[in-house]
Amino acid sequence: MTIVDSAPRIEWFSHAELVTPRGEFAPRDAHPSVTSFAVSHDWPRRAAFDVADCDARLRAAGFTTLCYGAFELIGQQMLAAYLLRDFAPVSFVRAYVEGRLFEADPRFAEWRQGVSPIAWRIDELDAHVRRAGERRMLALVNSLRAHAMHSGVIFCWPVPHLDLRVAVSLASEAHDAWLDDRVIGCALALSLDVHRAAQPYLDARVGGARAFVLEDDEAAVLERLVHGLSDQEIANALSTSLHRVGAQIRTLEKRFNARNRAQLAYLAARRSRG
Repeated sequence: MTIVDSAPRIEWFSHAELVTPRGEFAPRDAHPSVTSFAVSHDWPRRAAFDVADCDARLRAAGFTTLCYGAFELIGQQMLAAYLLRDFAPVSFVRAYVEGRLFEADPRFAEWRQGVSPIAWRIDELDAHVRRAGERRMLALVNSLRAHAMHSGVIFCWPVPHLDLRVAVSLASEAHDAWLDDRVIGCALALSLDVHRAAQPYLDARVGGARAFVLEDDEAAVLERLVHGLSDQEIANALSTSLHRVGAQIRTLEKRFNARNRAQLAYLAARRSRG
């Protein structure tokens, strides 16, 4: 399997697809609770996402780019990435995901484990390159420099009901250690506001995509696959041919966006839980 074949599936979305509850896009609490990002589904009215206000707050805090992504992960593998295109160079984000640069990024290892916030500087990442000599890490550092991303902070949190992990990365042109509690507080407030606006989209897009109906024979194959039966054992149990079982599994892999039967079994088990 080539890197291109195994690259995560990317779905881009824009501010035009986001909404936010009226009067609640810009809370003034500089240190909100991380648990406060959950979106209420009882808001009677929603307003268009305020791009100008978001951009103004981003720059007032000292940042120039904001990368928002919601990621579907299995262990260290990234299956899919849902990415906001408005506040960061698309070329940088695409190369990061499609080139699997995250696999060599020590910041990714931290946020995948739930570390947050993660403050970083380009010179620290450059030192990591010199120690590790990893080709993709060098590509990442060069790309950060090319896009004038010299320092920043990353926040992350889970979205349990969708089995996603959100990461919001804010970057600055500044080189020095300028991040303090005030800046990080402003960055967190903005990151949570963007997530509040994005979550209804994720609920509809991701939740809706997983809500497809299985045929009875597909459900029967999946049930046995989850329990660890081989293709031949599934065929015997269902009194069908090995060829038909193999064809159904390949079709199901495409529907579940799974790269192999192990991933299909995991995703099918998750579907049955939720």
